[in-house]
Amino acid sequence: MDLFCCNCSVRESTYFKDEEGSSPLPPKVISPGEEGVLMPLANQGQLKELDLDASDPQCIILASCDGAAAEWNAHNSPQIYAFDRILQMNDEACTGQNLIKLLRSEEQTLQLRLQRPSKRLLYLKKPGQLGIDLTYADVTGPWKSSVRPWITCIKEDGLVAEWNQKMPELNVACHDRLLSVNGARGDSPSHLLDLLKKTFARERDAVQLEVLHYGLG
Repeated sequence: MDLFCCNCSVRESTYFKDEEGSSPLPPKVISPGEEGVLMPLANQGQLKELDLDASDPQCIILASCDGAAAEWNAHNSPQIYAFDRILQMNDEACTGQNLIKLLRSEEQTLQLRLQRPSKRLLYLKKPGQLGIDLTYADVTGPWKSSVRPWITCIKEDGLVAEWNQKMPELNVACHDRLLSVNGARGDSPSHLLDLLKKTFARERDAVQLEVLHYGLG
């Protein structure tokens, strides 16, 4: 069964959203010679065996290292890991639309290029508002629900925008994934966002966010 199908249902939940989110940013396409793990696949069946989180169509990531990813890691180096992003498929940017097109094509030999995200620790000092919108998707169907919520908008007057201005080498951007709040990861994306909401309301001085950065902003 295709990874994308019309009978799937999606529920999106958004927290800290003050206004309508901005349009998604275009995917970053790396140039030849840039870093990335090249993963050849013998056929489309192996692509369907990858455990993908395709809930953000602009930033498709590995939800786990099960299936074809585990087979790759057993016989190849460098290894690939959960949260790695699929950058390219046969030299095309990996987006939801392109993934559908590839699965419907007659191409057999595939080559994926994967990107390892960088982990960012943000120390946000209050007072102020976070100034970010986050979302996730609960999905019923052949692919994974969101393994972690992602940033959809960063507002100019928030603490995260202030952090980006002061620490440009450790900035975060839209499509980045929230991993933890003050060290707590939560049992699900909805639980993690609930922790974020409660922790930010409770803490008087500062909040620490752990974020995976993909460089799309």
